[in-house]
Amino acid sequence: MGFEPQAKAGLAEEIVRKMRDAMGAENLDALLPMSPDNLAYTAGTVPPSLRTVRLRLAACVIPYEGETEAVVVALEGPLMATQSRMAKTTTYREFAENAVEKVASSLKQRGLDGGRIGIEATYLPVAFHSTLQNCLPGAELVPADELLSEIRSLKSAREIEMIRDIGTAAQRIAEECAARIQSGATEQDLGGLIAEEYAAAGGDELTMLVVGSGERSAHPNAPPTDRVMVSGEIVRLDIIGTKHNYYSDVARTAVVGEPSREQQEIYDLLMRVHEQSLEALRPGVQTSDVYRIYKESMERAGLPPYHFVGHGLGVTLHEEPFINEFKSVQIRENMVLCIEPLTMLEDRFGMQIEDEVVITSDGYEPITRAGAMLQIDG
Repeated sequence: MGFEPQAKAGLAEEIVRKMRDAMGAENLDALLPMSPDNLAYTAGTVPPSLRTVRLRLAACVIPYEGETEAVVVALEGPLMATQSRMAKTTTYREFAENAVEKVASSLKQRGLDGGRIGIEATYLPVAFHSTLQNCLPGAELVPADELLSEIRSLKSAREIEMIRDIGTAAQRIAEECAARIQSGATEQDLGGLIAEEYAAAGGDELTMLVVGSGERSAHPNAPPTDRVMVSGEIVRLDIIGTKHNYYSDVARTAVVGEPSREQQEIYDLLMRVHEQSLEALRPGVQTSDVYRIYKESMERAGLPPYHFVGHGLGVTLHEEPFINEFKSVQIRENMVLCIEPLTMLEDRFGMQIEDEVVITSDGYEPITRAGAMLQIDG
């Protein structure tokens, strides 16, 4: 699926409108997304050096009324000017100019130096926060982290289309690569094939790829190694990556050759838990209730429950809502969720089934759908 300029502009309008609706409800005059996650969501791109040079500040200035703006270091200016969804790009000279003062200047020019400004309190360093407050002594700096998370949790039709595009590709890649690889190949052989196909599907990058065979399949985040996959072993796959900044997160369980009776029985039990957890999804249900259903299903199956069974998916891999017993959030239409029951038998094997779904008006619609255990050299 291509992401054409017209669609890019439309998504920008949708996101800014959502932000302004939320700002109006919270009586905010401006929002300042600054973290890589929220820059990806708001601007549609992240200055590449921001992820490696933490103090090279970048920000979006989203006023309740008026022109949107990106503020970035000068060397990232051309990239942001051509790829950002913001109406305007302003740059600062590294070392010669203070980035926070540049952001404050933008707010002053808009007459917002006495306004309520939403900031990412959990991301903004203390020194930057102090500078911003000193530059805007009449402003009220309001933590807006939860507000931004809530805005991002409800996806537009365009966002759902983008997540569906790379999610269905990840599912296809897992199935096809498992079928193409042979016993005697290494985890890296399989991982390389997956990476090649992910790039061919238009993926930006594989941010994390799990290929764990044998006892390594019970290691939660096992990267592919030169370990040879042998007949009778479980291989656990988790394909995590992005396309147009939106994530795929699809996990599958495979077996080299034919599964043992025990392996098949455990997989069937896990699949039943997966289906029962999915059936609980609909608007108005609390995430804690979904977790309770998952936990009870695992216990009936004789499997130890994990501390969570799912999460939101978007421009970050794990975002609100989280489906666990520690926090309860109401599930709402247009959320995109991952449901991922897993079981890890230490020093033996691990199994995981993870699907992406969209919450609809009366339930859920699958983006991906797990089936039988995948077979390698079957």
